[in-house]
Amino acid sequence: MKQVIILTTGECEHLSLGRSLKRYFPSAEFVALKRDSFTSTRIPITPPPPRPRGLSSVVDRFAQMMIASTDPGRDGVAPDLVLAVEDVELVNLDQIGAVTGLLRDAIKRHLDTHTWSSMRRKDQTAERLRGHCSFHLLCPMVEAYFFGESQALVRAGARRASTVDPAARDVEDFLTDDTSFLAVPDGKNYWAKTDRKKHPKRYLQYLVEPEGTNEQPYRETEGGARALGDLDWARVLTNPNHTSLARSLFADLADALDVDNPFPGPCHPLTSRPDIHRVLRNL
Repeated sequence: MKQVIILTTGECEHLSLGRSLKRYFPSAEFVALKRDSFTSTRIPITPPPPRPRGLSSVVDRFAQMMIASTDPGRDGVAPDLVLAVEDVELVNLDQIGAVTGLLRDAIKRHLDTHTWSSMRRKDQTAERLRGHCSFHLLCPMVEAYFFGESQALVRAGARRASTVDPAARDVEDFLTDDTSFLAVPDGKNYWAKTDRKKHPKRYLQYLVEPEGTNEQPYRETEGGARALGDLDWARVLTNPNHTSLARSLFADLADALDVDNPFPGPCHPLTSRPDIHRVLRNL
């Protein structure tokens, strides 16, 4: 059985993304690892100055775990794929290229600055990354995809029906016009934030507990894990012109496992078009 290591930053994905994908790729074994997110704040267009020796940034640590996960280790058996997954987040919604670029630069930086035992060792690592390691994005966050399947929202704990129509609007470009949700004054309760119109998690919090009296009615480790683990991706990805970032993930995974892609269709150009200068399978 082929092994896929999934490196995520969210609790929901850490607990259930492997189970979610296993339903469509039953021949693979999925092993979950977790690292801190590097997209929770806005990524600067201009790269930050180098850090003092011995200190590493969040994205550097993320890249280092990706690289370490491809290593065959003492038993000499490397995973068939290391699949790193991160949320775009609203703060970076207008600059997805900055997210992929930052991670790509961090991979290159590690390859260039790490103390290698030999050039052969460095070249072997670089080749493993190009053949067996990928980076994909969920947009703007994993909860957006729950709005593509109404029962996923129920599993997450929703008490109200969503007004989002996934057939009319791409959930990766999430937007709600639910007047009862948007009419609440900003700051009145925990989900009434100024960014909530385009924030799937805040809208899900509202659907779970409209009164806004409970600070955490929706929990990633409970409702989120249930929703994602049994997510009907066939329904979420019904429209071939929507959800291109998620399609990139499925296409890449199918290719790595040498099986048919269950959801063919246009993929996102930033996470699906490798070239001769790539540092990962898809980047």
